[in-house]
Amino acid sequence: MKKLALTVLTGMVALSLAACGNTGTNGAQTGNNAGQGSSNAGTKTYFINPKSIGPAYWAAAEKGAKQAANDLKVEVIYNAPTEADSSKQINMIQDMLTRKVAGLGVSPNDAKAVGPVFKKAAGQDVQIVTWDSDAPETDRQYYVAPDTDQVVGELLAKTIAEEIGGKGQVAFMVAGLGSQNQIAKSDAAKAYFEANYPEIELVTKVSSDDDQQKAYANAQNLIKTYPDLKGIIGFAGGESPAAAEVVEQAVKDGTLQQGQIAITGIAVPSVVKNYIKNGTIKTDIIWDPGKLAYTTVYVLDQLSQGKEITDGMDIPTVGPVKVDGQNIFIGTLEVTKDNVDSFGF
Repeated sequence: MKKLALTVLTGMVALSLAACGNTGTNGAQTGNNAGQGSSNAGTKTYFINPKSIGPAYWAAAEKGAKQAANDLKVEVIYNAPTEADSSKQINMIQDMLTRKVAGLGVSPNDAKAVGPVFKKAAGQDVQIVTWDSDAPETDRQYYVAPDTDQVVGELLAKTIAEEIGGKGQVAFMVAGLGSQNQIAKSDAAKAYFEANYPEIELVTKVSSDDDQQKAYANAQNLIKTYPDLKGIIGFAGGESPAAAEVVEQAVKDGTLQQGQIAITGIAVPSVVKNYIKNGTIKTDIIWDPGKLAYTTVYVLDQLSQGKEITDGMDIPTVGPVKVDGQNIFIGTLEVTKDNVDSFGF
C-alpha cells in the first residue's frame, strides 16, 4: 500500500509537470530565434536557473519564463540539475557564462557557494537576479520573491499554531539545509513560536534535497519517531504534499486518526487540491511561481536595457510589484477549500 501511495503521489507531481510545460535535463529554450545560448541578430539570452528540474513548482515557473520570453522577444534557457545540487548548478552557470548570456536568474541551492561565479558574471557585465531563494552577500543586483522570508515563515507558523490550538509538537520539512530561503523561513517560524507560542515544541527539521521520494520517506519517519506530533510545516513545494499523502495513508491504515496531525506549507495548488478538499491540509500558502519567473526575466531585461527598477512598477501579466531596496515582492496567496479550484497552476 505504501509503494502504491508513493506511486500515486509521484504521478500527481508528474501530471502537474506535464500541465505546466516540458522539462528535462536538457532544459527548455524558448523565445525569438532560440539558439544555443548565444544571441541571434541582437536578441538577448537569459539563463533562468531553478534549484532543480522535476518538481511541479519549478515546472509552473518554467511556464512563466517561457511566456516572458515570447512577450519580451528574448531568448530564455530554463535548466537546472535533476536534483538540488549546488556544485552541478554552479557548473551550469559557468557554462552559460562561456556561452555569453546577457543575464542570470538563479535560485541558489547554496547562498554562499554561488558567490564566486556571481562575481565572475558581474565582471563580464552580466545581469544577475536571484529568485525564490536569495544570495544576499553576493554580486546579485535584485532578489525576486513573494515577500520577505520572515513574513512567509511567520505566516506559516501562525497558520499551524492556530490549527493545533497553540501547543504541541511540530516538525519542519525543508527542501535544503543550505538554501537561504529555507533557512530564513524556518528560522522565522521558529522565532515566531518562541515569541508567541511557548507551548509549541519544535522537535526536528528534516531536508528532502528537493527530492519527492525523500520527502515522502521523511514524513513517514516523522510520524513513526514522534507519536505525539501535532503539526508539520512544509517550507518547499514537495514537502506538504508528501506529508499529506503519508498522513492520509496512516489514517487509512488505522495508525493515525483524521485530524491528528495538522499540515500546512508552500505547495502548488494543483498538487495539494485533493488534500485540501479532504481536509488533510486546511490552508496552503503559495504564490504564482510562473509570475515569479516572469518577473525575473522582465527585471533582467530591464537591467540589460539600462532601465531603472522602481517601486510600484507594473509588470505585464504580474501587476504592480513592491520594490524595497534590492528586493522585489510579488505577494502571497492563501489556498483553502473555498478557492482551491480557482487556481490555474
